[in-house]
Amino acid sequence: MIRSVHYQEKDPGIRWIKDPHPAIDSNGPLDSHRTLTPNVIRMGDGYRMYYHGFGPDHSNPDSNGYILSAFSADAERWEKEPGVRIDAGGEGAVDYIWSPDVIPLADGRYRMYYEGRTEVPDGPVKSAVVSALSDDGLNWEREPGIRLGRADTAYGAPRCLHLDSDSGSPRYRIYASASPYPRSEPTPGGFNDNHIISALSTDGLNFTEEPGVRVPQDRPLESFCLYAPEVLRLNEGGYRMYYAGWVSAPEIPAGSKFHGRIFSAFSLDGLDWRKDPEICIDNGGHWDTAKASEPCVIDLNDGRFRMFYEACDLDGRWRIASATSAT
Repeated sequence: MIRSVHYQEKDPGIRWIKDPHPAIDSNGPLDSHRTLTPNVIRMGDGYRMYYHGFGPDHSNPDSNGYILSAFSADAERWEKEPGVRIDAGGEGAVDYIWSPDVIPLADGRYRMYYEGRTEVPDGPVKSAVVSALSDDGLNWEREPGIRLGRADTAYGAPRCLHLDSDSGSPRYRIYASASPYPRSEPTPGGFNDNHIISALSTDGLNFTEEPGVRVPQDRPLESFCLYAPEVLRLNEGGYRMYYAGWVSAPEIPAGSKFHGRIFSAFSLDGLDWRKDPEICIDNGGHWDTAKASEPCVIDLNDGRFRMFYEACDLDGRWRIASATSAT
């Protein structure tokens, strides 16, 4: 079970080559407005990608975003699957949802953790981590309650890992973005306390936040936000994390005024992390001229790795792009 998601035999490393074509283009009736936050897992005889979408043909007027899916036999050519996997709604996720993370369960079902957002009257949007269950990975039902939520904190972009357990019972650790609520803008030359935390659970539903910060916001290129961890357990020992960092960029002509990049960190125990100095995926390509963000990594059959990420160009158009490991 622990080797089925967020687990790799070897470290994918920090050197990546951008692929020439987007994996998912924002050109469908359900995703032409927004195509964001990829999560890819091996499923059946190929790979399934879950991602956030929003488009003109959605039939629920109360929803501003939902989770879609696409399937690929080789993690290169993707075919969008019809319909919405799960829509916004329910406690903690009234208005829209994104950042899905799907893991298999011991009973053969799947659980999706995702970020839910609720618009607050006279206040900023509130975010929390919620979940859903599925028998087949296509049809999902929301689970009651909130997995991570607190009045003074906004949580999002979860990644859940199976951990070894001496007792034989399931054990899980969630990594998630956390920021004070209401959120403040960074001061000139400063930060706004966006960081990555972790929480433990024995049943995958009730999580207790672990003390301290896993990855702090302490670099200039992360000054607007540090978030969206992708965490891999490594058979050779330790953990590799990829995460997004954004910085204000008022010169961008369209869309949100930020540059986004993907960074990495390493930990021996999953708790104490050391940031790598290099940028893994820099903005500036054809699809990601403005931003590269929300990474997700899977292994390929030839021994290499592929990172999927959301990409934004200078026109403010989002797509799912990818990059392949150098070795």
